[in-house]
Amino acid sequence: MITLINGHEADRHAGIVDAMFRGRAAIFRDKLGWDVHVDNGRESDPYDALNPLYVIALDDETGAVVGSIRLMPTTGPTLQRDIFAQAFDDDVDLVSATIWEATRFCVHPGNPRRLTPTRLDRATCEIAIAMCEIGLKAGLTQYIGIFEPHMQRIYRRIGWAPDVLARSTAFGTGPIAVGLWDVTEEALADIRGRAGIHEDIIIDGARERVRFLARAA
Repeated sequence: MITLINGHEADRHAGIVDAMFRGRAAIFRDKLGWDVHVDNGRESDPYDALNPLYVIALDDETGAVVGSIRLMPTTGPTLQRDIFAQAFDDDVDLVSATIWEATRFCVHPGNPRRLTPTRLDRATCEIAIAMCEIGLKAGLTQYIGIFEPHMQRIYRRIGWAPDVLARSTAFGTGPIAVGLWDVTEEALADIRGRAGIHEDIIIDGARERVRFLARAA
């Protein structure tokens, strides 16, 4: 299941947000070796202070945080513009009210792996479904994001492969790419079909945020 938390409400959901930051540290610093800021076991950066929208996957049985991603409008500061632009020869900086940046995607370690009926990682699929639903309600056309090339195989498997805009052979610990994910009803249907997930996955309390995004669009 998915919950949605705005950055300015983090204190009201301290346990979930704390687990998210700890999961990010475990992935981005400990596993991938990225040069990220970790304080007392929690990874965060200045963009977490800009009221992003966190899409957080929770284990259906235990309620534990099992995955997360951070969404931000491209009309404000973005990692792509501020940090990663120097990695690419081509200008891939997109600024649009209908394109949001997706960053810090990770499936958190230390939890039993849950699979969909079609044997795909459930947290990954639920996050992708939620992103599509949020995007459609908010009037988005695309998400932009940085990813490592090996992730393309996973994106293809779940039915939501990005349009690759540029690649860099070396940045930090290895090659990266920047891509665009289309937000369409067809993409949502494809992800749901491949995952075998047809029920609502955003919990009731968080669904009001989706309705708010629709009203604000």
